[in-house]
Amino acid sequence: MRPLPPGQRVGRWEVTGPIADGGWGTVYAGRSAGDSDSNEVALKILPTAGLTPRQAAKVAESARREVEFARRTRHPRLIRLLDTVVLGEEGHPFLDGAIVLVMERAERSLRDLLTGEAGEAGEVGEVTEAEGARLIAGICEGLAHLHANGWVHGDLKPDNVLLAADGSVRLADFGLATELTGTRGTHGYAPPMGTFDYLPPERWKAPLGEHGVTVRPSADIWALGIVVHEVFARGASPFPGATPAARAAAAQEYADRRAPLRMAGAVPPFWRELAADCLAPTHAERAAHTAESLLARIRAHQDAPERHMRRRGRSGPARAALAAAAVGAAVAGG
Repeated sequence: MRPLPPGQRVGRWEVTGPIADGGWGTVYAGRSAGDSDSNEVALKILPTAGLTPRQAAKVAESARREVEFARRTRHPRLIRLLDTVVLGEEGHPFLDGAIVLVMERAERSLRDLLTGEAGEAGEVGEVTEAEGARLIAGICEGLAHLHANGWVHGDLKPDNVLLAADGSVRLADFGLATELTGTRGTHGYAPPMGTFDYLPPERWKAPLGEHGVTVRPSADIWALGIVVHEVFARGASPFPGATPAARAAAAQEYADRRAPLRMAGAVPPFWRELAADCLAPTHAERAAHTAESLLARIRAHQDAPERHMRRRGRSGPARAALAAAAVGAAVAGG
């Protein structure tokens, strides 16, 4: 799709600049046309012109999933969908028939933080343990809400974790979000799509049925394990390889017990253990670690230093009294 210039009208919205470019569409910064004081939004434009009927159907299905998801699910850790538009722009063949999703605007993505901007310690991609804990806890809050309400994100990765101006976390891009419809809501079905680096090992062997491939919440937990490692390893995957396909092959080796899980030394011990649980080789092993249980572990870990300081504060006077008594006894004995 040809880039849209600032000022380009998209329905009742106006483009103010580019944000990101993906496989199926482009995201622009925007605002309500003719209203310079309006809140900024993100315009996700999914063109259908020039696509085969099959490709256009995939784009339409992705948009439908996002709209349906937004209609039924709201949470402070999920980006909000504000409006949808189908364009009829005969004078602009690239826009004619395009689907536009108007969303809450974030400041940047987690990917930007890890690879393009300075972290708190002043080095590109470096994140302190406290900041990493806050970010991962926010992701878990969003996932716990999704899973509790019968949805799987399906494409969790740093690109789809957005950070608001105040630093708070928002999960985004629900084009592959899947509703759990199986027995007792244990699984759902989705198109055989996703990002290689974040697909769980079982997805590579999942049979393609009439409704797609089977998707479970444990797929999000696997992706979370990759993200946890990336947060503390400056965006590096725990699986070696120069390309997504090579890293996916390394993950398969690990899942088949032919290679150990090797994490970067920069990942702190608590987070190494948590990431390893998320990256359990099979769905059955991974299912024991829900987003809710992982969030509880993270919160307990965050609270531990505070509890330790409170204990030290209470025990300090007692230790001082014992020391004084010991000195007094020694003097008396002398």
